[in-house]
Amino acid sequence: MILRKAMILASALSLIVVGCECCSKSGGNLVQKKETLTLAPLIDEEATSLTVSLHGNMWKLLDRGTMFGAQIPTLYGLDGGKAKWYDTDGKAEHSDTKYLIGTHPAVCGWEISGIETGQELNIDKENFNDIRTHIQAAYRRGAVNTMSWHCANPVTDGNSWDPTRAVYAIIPGGYLNGKFNSYLDHVAAFISSLKTDDGELIPIIFRPWHEHTGAGFWWGKGNATKDEFIALWQYTVKYLRDEKGLHNLIWAYSPDMCHLSSRNDYLEYWPGDEYVDILGLDAYDREGQNYGHRGLQLVRMANVIAAEKHKMFALTETGLENNAETSAWNNKKWWTTMLHHIIAGQRVSFALVWRNGDFPSNGGHYFNAFRGCWSEDDFVKFAGYDDVLFERDLPKMYER
Repeated sequence: MILRKAMILASALSLIVVGCECCSKSGGNLVQKKETLTLAPLIDEEATSLTVSLHGNMWKLLDRGTMFGAQIPTLYGLDGGKAKWYDTDGKAEHSDTKYLIGTHPAVCGWEISGIETGQELNIDKENFNDIRTHIQAAYRRGAVNTMSWHCANPVTDGNSWDPTRAVYAIIPGGYLNGKFNSYLDHVAAFISSLKTDDGELIPIIFRPWHEHTGAGFWWGKGNATKDEFIALWQYTVKYLRDEKGLHNLIWAYSPDMCHLSSRNDYLEYWPGDEYVDILGLDAYDREGQNYGHRGLQLVRMANVIAAEKHKMFALTETGLENNAETSAWNNKKWWTTMLHHIIAGQRVSFALVWRNGDFPSNGGHYFNAFRGCWSEDDFVKFAGYDDVLFERDLPKMYER
């Protein structure tokens, strides 16, 4: 225990010089001083060695650029012939990104909705056994895994979009706290099954209760008070970490860009520095949102807050749905003129686009580039930038 805490402290004390400069007067002359940022330790003092290494290496990688991420990248994808491909052998050798540039995304996103009620499939009909297999494969390749949770509404048993007030009922003292504990038990059991070939727990960037700044989910603003949300977040951390003994989680907080206009908005439901490892932002390019300007301003703002708290910032969800090919809101050069525009020169750990679910003609949607899509050429150009990092660009993320 003492050794592990010492390792975490050593990681926290490693310094990185960033390009931010400030000026002070000395004898009437302006003297430029470079600021130095330090990384705070993980909020889990008992974090596993693999988790501490991943956290530290993500921080060091900020000097080189931003990791590109995609949701469900290796389980299925799309083809320009309007066909959908599936991984059929569990080898996780394919991805839309790899088909285009020869390598997978650096960050792989996964969804565990439904696990809380013991389902075999998540909300997108993905089998949890397959998800486990692909998380393990991503770890073996040296990629980073992140996980979201569109949790069912515990009051109505509806989905996460059911706005019925529920948070008050599941936090300590609530009449459904026991039911919520069973939800967390299921989550813990699944995360505990994500093991390396040596039997160690695979580090996961865990991102529950996302986009809470709007009323889209039952835990969001308008459906839960500030105090209720904070209690929910803190309870989730303490239950999974302290009660269930999960020490492989890096906790990410991710408000929605649509409902932010200021620093106060971003921090309104902040659960406390001791309960968050990564500051995130879910920022989709939606019509009327002025993604190129407003997105950049919010990334800069969140980066300032992250630096003050000695933590990392990430674009935890982003994308242009269907490249808007079904409307006038299209941009064949979205990757270079929009996404790269808001991450270039910023300290953004990763930028994760949502999944390629299906074609609009089939009632689905997509966010990543794929063979034959509108923006294929522009994505290849984007992928060639030195500050955009894919799986092949990663160092050994789980080693010191």
